[in-house]
Amino acid sequence: MVVCSEMKVGDVYYCTSCHLEIKVLKSCACKTDGNVEERCSVPLQCCGKPLTKK
Repeated sequence: MVVCSEMKVGDVYYCTSCHLEIKVLKSCACKTDGNVEERCSVPLQCCGKPLTKK
């Protein structure tokens, strides 16, 4: 399961159910403030399922 702190600029993630696609345009800023575990621990989901990297 992907969390925002693992996403890189240019990555594309999609939902296997509804085929929504999301492209990362800017990296997560949580890495820089020391709260990665706190803020980036929830996996990104759509239709109740984790997003898949394309």
